[in-house]
Amino acid sequence: MSEDRTLLWEVGCEELPAWACDALERQLPALVRDALVEARLQVEGAEDVVAWVGPRRFSVLVEALPTQPALRQRIDGPPVKIAFEGGDPSAAPSRAAIGFAEKSGFAVTELQVDSGRGTVYVERDLPEVPIADVWPKLADEILGKLQFAKPMRWGSSPWRFVRPIRWMVTLHGGHALEYECWGVTSGRTTRTHRFLGAERTVDVPEADRYAETLRGGYVVANQELRRTAIERGLAAAASELGGDYGDPGNVLKEVVHLVEQPTVITGRFDERYLELPERVLVTAMQSHQRYLPVKRGATLAPAFLTVMNADPAAVATILPGYERVLAGRLDDAVFSFERDRTRGLDDMATDASLGAVAFHAKAGSLADRRDRIAKVAEEIAGQLGVDAAQVADAARLAKADQVSVVVQEFAELEGYVGSLYAHSGGYAAEVCTAIDQQFLPRGLDSQLPEAGVPAVLALADKLELLVTMFAIGEQPTGSRDPHALRRAAIGVSRIVLEHDLPLDLDAVLATAGAAVHTQGFGTPDAERLIQVRDFILDRVEKRLSDDGVRVDAVRAARAADLRYLQHLDELARAIDIEVRGGDVRFTQVLEAQGRARNILAKAGGVADGPVNDELFQSPVEHELHQVLDATTEPLRQAVLDRDFAGALDAAASLGPAVDAFFAKETGVMVMTDDQPVQDNRLRLLAAVIEATAPLGDLSQLQV
Repeated sequence: MSEDRTLLWEVGCEELPAWACDALERQLPALVRDALVEARLQVEGAEDVVAWVGPRRFSVLVEALPTQPALRQRIDGPPVKIAFEGGDPSAAPSRAAIGFAEKSGFAVTELQVDSGRGTVYVERDLPEVPIADVWPKLADEILGKLQFAKPMRWGSSPWRFVRPIRWMVTLHGGHALEYECWGVTSGRTTRTHRFLGAERTVDVPEADRYAETLRGGYVVANQELRRTAIERGLAAAASELGGDYGDPGNVLKEVVHLVEQPTVITGRFDERYLELPERVLVTAMQSHQRYLPVKRGATLAPAFLTVMNADPAAVATILPGYERVLAGRLDDAVFSFERDRTRGLDDMATDASLGAVAFHAKAGSLADRRDRIAKVAEEIAGQLGVDAAQVADAARLAKADQVSVVVQEFAELEGYVGSLYAHSGGYAAEVCTAIDQQFLPRGLDSQLPEAGVPAVLALADKLELLVTMFAIGEQPTGSRDPHALRRAAIGVSRIVLEHDLPLDLDAVLATAGAAVHTQGFGTPDAERLIQVRDFILDRVEKRLSDDGVRVDAVRAARAADLRYLQHLDELARAIDIEVRGGDVRFTQVLEAQGRARNILAKAGGVADGPVNDELFQSPVEHELHQVLDATTEPLRQAVLDRDFAGALDAAASLGPAVDAFFAKETGVMVMTDDQPVQDNRLRLLAAVIEATAPLGDLSQLQV
């Protein structure tokens, strides 16, 4: 960046949570860039905005012009016909013209007429304005536009922000911009590390020396430099222990935003804790303490790594505290795990245990939800031919570990510890796996549950949740989705499509609705079930769209009302290929369908009865009827056989016949005065639409 044009803006806060730091990283560059562009302070060809975020401050560095350039500004007003009586510019100005002039700060005599646009306007010359006079307003607006999940009003402050703002630095080159903003005075004084070094405040001499100045105050402002330093320190420390560090809980992303001067330290714990299941031990390390485990090959080492925000010289003093805290957490984990295992999952699964825990105020207890899931799982198992007894065991035990001591302490172990307790209770391996994998997949790219009992339980869990929440009126609205129903619907579509499961979705939704109705919760009527079905199909549509399938092809396929999700997926892809292929015959069918629908709509429908070939008056009518007879059943059967390419080819074979039927030279007039002939021709057109109906609503296609 140019030394004399670099703009530095630093905002110092009380400790920012890591999630707020993530939000700042995402939002700051665009907000600052847009503000500079709008204010005409952007330097043409300059590098993009640099945004640095840490636990006590966020800052941006960007090239900016020292002055806002002069500008001849045009302000458009009302149309001439409104601005002057009779629309004559030489006539007296109207109230609208007078009001526009006064509002713009001009005399009425200064109004000009743009004959091309037919409006009146004024022009003014705006002078150059120094950045010191422009930036304060921009800073105020940027702070106001930052979006956080939990903004608060602090003390008597009129502003809402994620944490109280304590100081602000603004420099353009070496010049400090002094102004009041959000209760603080901006200048060149920043704050160093809260504990390290003798100084607590320091002046930044110029914008390009900001990072250097903070380094002298034991602050690494650039989060990417902090991340690199932490990763190198962790790798080196793990190597000294003869292993590698792991981060299954993805806490390193958070740790980067917890420290300003990172120092990696190595701690140890008693080997007896290694008797805990690895995932329980690692979760105890990571969920509260943000420690990282060390593995030697496939085995955990009795050691941990962590990052502290302090001087390396203080490690010897601080380390015993880190180790003591972890030992306490692991003692609790050992006690809780053994207590749960002694109690057993069957005892946790009783009505007395699960019935005492509320699932939702409008949807009953965990016992109620367990029973609903069991009904849905039974239906799915019957459809897919999966072992009913194992599915019943998995559904009965799936939510039991929510009353365990371990899950109450470590919620992220829900399902996993249940599978361990089920294993201790002697349940089949598939049942244990199903309990562990009931929440999979957790997103678009995450692991799927295994086929069989695990997939059945995962589907039942998600479909019951969807139906229950829609029944009690808790469906997503806009960006609000507190029950993660979109994720559940994505999970359903992924399991069904990627495992190619012949799941009759409507039958399963009906079973779930009946279970909710029997328990007396919400309104699981037919309309709500259709809403759930459409909600899931919307996720399939998004998946297809992301894969490059045309939206109109998906919409056409959805209208086919196919029984299975994978059939919808395959039909949409086949239609997409057909449309992109440009088969003239298929285009003829689409055009004919459109004309047929229009004619039938204008005629008000068609009279009941079969097509009568004795009423045909033209060879093209006979030809179309014969092609329909030869095509309709093969097309329907091809759809049933999942041969969607063959079905589309059969539909395309109708093209020449329907094109000839509508050709001018044939002399066929559908809406003839001969009523029996007209009705017969309308039935023939209805037969064309009916023949292709198994392929959906092809009129949706834009070709």
